[in-house]
Amino acid sequence: MESPKPHAAGRIAKGVSMALLAAVSLYVIVQCFVIFHQSYKTETAIAYTMADSVTLDGVVSFATVPVEGSGNLGYLVQDGERVSNGTVLAECYTDDTQGLLRERLDRLGRTIDLLSKSQNSTGSDLSVLTNQTRQALYNLLDKLDTAEYSGIADAEDDFLLAQNRLQVSTGQTGDFSQTIRSLQTEYDEINGQLSSLQTITASTNGYFSSTEAMSPIVTDQETLDNASPAELQQMLADGFPASDTGYAGQIATGFSWRFYTVCDLETAARFDGITSVKISVPGKQNTPLAATLVDMTQDEEAGVAKLTFECQTINAEILSFGQETAQIDIKTYEGIRINKDALHIVDGARGVYVKYGNLQRFLKITTLYEDENYILIPNNGAIGTDNEVRLYDEIIVQGTNLQDGKLL
Repeated sequence: MESPKPHAAGRIAKGVSMALLAAVSLYVIVQCFVIFHQSYKTETAIAYTMADSVTLDGVVSFATVPVEGSGNLGYLVQDGERVSNGTVLAECYTDDTQGLLRERLDRLGRTIDLLSKSQNSTGSDLSVLTNQTRQALYNLLDKLDTAEYSGIADAEDDFLLAQNRLQVSTGQTGDFSQTIRSLQTEYDEINGQLSSLQTITASTNGYFSSTEAMSPIVTDQETLDNASPAELQQMLADGFPASDTGYAGQIATGFSWRFYTVCDLETAARFDGITSVKISVPGKQNTPLAATLVDMTQDEEAGVAKLTFECQTINAEILSFGQETAQIDIKTYEGIRINKDALHIVDGARGVYVKYGNLQRFLKITTLYEDENYILIPNNGAIGTDNEVRLYDEIIVQGTNLQDGKLL
């Protein structure tokens, strides 16, 4: 029997080599596919507060008195500022340049005050002044970064004050006495020009808001208090009369205000036994404020209920409220927040997979509260209990072939 020819044996060896190479290549490709397509996404378990909330349409009402006055007004107090009877609220300009003079006078007053304080640095420790300057700069930069423009002027003054005190303490500047005298001369001259202007004063104590910042509607608390659920529902549908803009503004005579709303009986039942809630108006007053449910009247025949909430916090934003859509937080919960996409049920137990190094572990959870996106669990997690997830665990919210103890 003849042995295979050399060239035939070479072809066989070559074929075997190519087959082996193809097999290895296929294995590498499969492994790469598994590695790159078996991606995992994690989120850190963080401390969070969630609320059982309802959104209701209603109307806000204050006890207010109008401030008489009209014309080209320059306001001397801020919207939402507390004023007393006799406080000068605004001045009436007869010339457009008078408004510019008032702005210049305000800037001069702030500068004089700033420079006077800057000289009071005798005996201050250099490290303390340096730290104050650094902190004031950080605060100013933070205001700019977060676009908190209402606080930028004060933050700028704090930085300049700290910097000036540091310069005086280190001898870079002697004092500001000459500068203060020069600015005071200009201040007195401008103040003399404006002192003869007609002014508008407060006739009572309370919280002031200018015409542009006050509530756009007129309400009567007594009428709203006495209205039945059906009557209030009709009032909200009809709307309320617009405020008279022929005034200089208005003064809220107290710090409490009320929010009147109607809802169906099923929603009203959620407030059974509830007195303390939190209220906010998204887009206007985003921080929830403590409020009290002072009245709940149900009309079984009409199928509606009237709810009255009272809040004792007031500011410029609140004084501009009229008919609003408010969020009422019936009850709040504090715990650890977990993305609902991470939830799995294994052997009848609710839990999530957590990344520990390069391992995945299934940990059980118990639920405090949940909505359509997140689950809130207690913050007392411990391995071996019904609630095992702890703060800052890396929760796997996206992944394939998840299994307790398996490598990632």
